[in-house]
Amino acid sequence: MVLRMRPKLRLRASSALVGGVSLALGLAAGLAPSTAAAAVTGSQGVEIEGPRDRRGFFIGPGLNFGAQFFSNTLVPAMRLDLNFGGGVTKNFTLGANINLGVYLANRQDRQVFFGGDIEGTGFVYKGFFLRGGIGGAGVPRGDGTSDVALGVGGLAGLGYEFWLNQSAALNLGLHYDIRYIPGSGLRHGGYIGLRFLWY
Repeated sequence: MVLRMRPKLRLRASSALVGGVSLALGLAAGLAPSTAAAAVTGSQGVEIEGPRDRRGFFIGPGLNFGAQFFSNTLVPAMRLDLNFGGGVTKNFTLGANINLGVYLANRQDRQVFFGGDIEGTGFVYKGFFLRGGIGGAGVPRGDGTSDVALGVGGLAGLGYEFWLNQSAALNLGLHYDIRYIPGSGLRHGGYIGLRFLWY
């Protein structure tokens, strides 16, 4: 059975279809992010680094891989971070890094550690940054056991920040970590890691 529409009904149906498609396209265009709004125009045209305005609150997770060195011994480590704080200016942030990790001495004896630092990060050119921090962290005791002790000290690092959109950025950084255990000496470490931050 074939349904045949009258010319007037066919015209109304066509008009409704065109109107519906136009409305849908209009809504999609209105809700889609603007290319101009997602980019920043600089002296070289549109710059890939993004907005680079870091003022206000930020928060985000991080993942680091590295090792601690002491007494000719290297202990690999993996660490998860939670970073939060605020942008003092467009190019300087002050915040805290709380971390939880594990030393991978061997499969049978893995030691969990935690720590935290107050960090300052200065962006010296576009996304390139220098970072310094001070605080405490769990480090290998170094007394012939695999125990972890609290070491006080800090870190220094550098890296680059890539903006992913108007409010999210990705940090790629390299950090040198040094901690002192009273009566046991210094623990040196190095980490390379990623941070995702929302400003």
